[in-house]
Amino acid sequence: MTTRHDPIERKVQLTGGSTYTVSLPKQWANDQQIEPGSPVTLYVRDDKLVVTRGESASTTSRSTSIDAADRDPATLALDVGAAYVAGCDEISFDGFESTTERRAVTRAVRRFVGLEVMTEDERSLTARTMLDAADLSPEQTLAQLERTTMEMHADAITAVIETDGDLGDRIARQDETVDRLFSLISRGFQRSLVDPGVGMSRNGLRSFEYYMAARQLERVADHAEKIAEIAGRLESPPPEPIADSLESYGRDAREIVEDSLSGMFEDSPEPASVIADADELLAEFEAFDEELYHTDHEDSYLLGVVLDSIVRTTQYGVNIAESALQAHYRTEHSD
Repeated sequence: MTTRHDPIERKVQLTGGSTYTVSLPKQWANDQQIEPGSPVTLYVRDDKLVVTRGESASTTSRSTSIDAADRDPATLALDVGAAYVAGCDEISFDGFESTTERRAVTRAVRRFVGLEVMTEDERSLTARTMLDAADLSPEQTLAQLERTTMEMHADAITAVIETDGDLGDRIARQDETVDRLFSLISRGFQRSLVDPGVGMSRNGLRSFEYYMAARQLERVADHAEKIAEIAGRLESPPPEPIADSLESYGRDAREIVEDSLSGMFEDSPEPASVIADADELLAEFEAFDEELYHTDHEDSYLLGVVLDSIVRTTQYGVNIAESALQAHYRTEHSD
């Protein structure tokens, strides 16, 4: 006797010459809360057919209501982010005790792509997303995230080489754009966990691969911000040999990240070769770090911190390459 969670095997039958049907055992269907007239939604995932009962989650709206009473502004701002990433289409707050809390929520809403304040008064506020999760393009969002992150990283190293603190400050402000794009991809990933129709890209990659790659890029951007901040702390520009090495190594690290992403989308270059290149590069970084340790430059410690961020950038590229390698393996062995 089958139980509710046991798989069943049925044959597709031809009915009326133009319709295919699949019969379900009555007791099993009742256990799944399926009865005559119940709607079901069918999805194609790789070589699998996924059937869910009820309407598609992508056609329904998810909402949450948050009691703002006795919650500080920082916590309320975090509530906005958590609800947005979780996939809520409507976020309502009620019970504001002052304009400070309401303004904190309003500012937080503006940090997320597609989220807007629809109604508000002194005590309450409702924000709604104008995004259709099913229509979002993870490819385009990740591509924009990559461009922004790589530009930040290159400019940050330039700021260090030129000891340009003002440029460093401008770079740091771009991190908010990266956070917005990362939150958008995170939202798509979370929605895909509850709706099989959301998150599958045209090239077959799952939303998890996009989320993982976006997470690594977000970390690269954090290190770009860290490098940019150091530009304003240097007493003088680094010596030309050190500056040339930092510029070259920064470019090499970004190439590892870019090649890893290309390997994820285009199968070229091979992720395994990118990982091998990264290993050689990390060995060079280690030798250069030893040189910095023995230099008598007054800012050698800070320049070592810059190098450490370049190392981390390379390692994040390796993480992407390893994820691409696993994705390709799953695809090749899906049969």
